[in-house]
Amino acid sequence: MNNGFLLTALALISVLTSLTVEAIKKILNEKKVEYSSNLLAVIVSTILTVALCVGYTLYFGEPFTIQKVIIMIALTFLSFLSATVSFDKVKQALQQIGKI
Repeated sequence: MNNGFLLTALALISVLTSLTVEAIKKILNEKKVEYSSNLLAVIVSTILTVALCVGYTLYFGEPFTIQKVIIMIALTFLSFLSATVSFDKVKQALQQIGKI
């Protein structure tokens, strides 16, 4: 995996994680189910990262190495961070501005 692909994958996974978590949260809120949004984000980002890395490995026929495992862990963590920090902090900032 080259650096350009990794940055593209990070952006894609982060956006998809954020959108998917928000959709799941909306469904769970309608059904009045208690949940942890951070745990949802970890699960979704892990699933998306593993799917992307496995798909990349199969498509390009590259061997599955320890480097890919480290990349998967890093992508999961970074996409989780950007997905949770970005949307929740923007939402919180807009709510605070609305109160002023």
